[in-house]
Amino acid sequence: MRRRTLSVKRPFAAGGIRFPRPSFIGLLCTALLVASLPVCAQSVESALARSRYSQDHKVTIITLFTETAESDIPTDLLLPKLEEGIAKGIPAPRVLGALRREAENLMQARALMLHSEEGKRLLADPASWARTANLMAVGVSIEEIEELIALCNRRIEGFRPATYLYVALLEWGLGRKPALDLIGPLLVSSIPPDSYMGVMDLLAGGRRRRIPPEELVPRIQRHLEHANSIKELEKWIY
Repeated sequence: MRRRTLSVKRPFAAGGIRFPRPSFIGLLCTALLVASLPVCAQSVESALARSRYSQDHKVTIITLFTETAESDIPTDLLLPKLEEGIAKGIPAPRVLGALRREAENLMQARALMLHSEEGKRLLADPASWARTANLMAVGVSIEEIEELIALCNRRIEGFRPATYLYVALLEWGLGRKPALDLIGPLLVSSIPPDSYMGVMDLLAGGRRRRIPPEELVPRIQRHLEHANSIKELEKWIY
């Protein structure tokens, strides 16, 4: 299947920015850049204070966060990746590369979500925006993401749980179409979104009972309308 690509502006340079020594200049640049960051992103400075990164690398990271904020991307969506890299002692160049990729994924996710009314509603939720970027990062196609967004038109809050289940179903060995065909009825059922991953337990139980997926999945689809929970659904399908 041919994958569509989105044309988006990529303002982040591939190489790092270097500032002249002495270190006083680097410190001055850092102070000025931090002052320009939104209040929610001031914790970038405290995160960097815990690192052993050079002053040049710190300035480059802060510059990246500033550019991200200027592109209307919430900087707090990038902060966990920075904190994780620092906590694990990952070298600054690798952290910078990961931050740039994450920022570009967020830009691409926004461009995709703006294509539909459902996507625009999801874009208002930073967690759903970040999840869409994550789906793109792990290789889920644009077409698949668009289908998942469309399926959530009547249950926007089910988007993230549904996408976690979708990826789990693919990893389990279910094909794209059966997975989407299962998620659609699930989203309009009475089962709470935070229980969606329980479907994986049903599939595992079916495997133990030697029920092939091509038989069990239609059973689940057929009985979703009768169940208010995964536990109730289990009684119908086995």
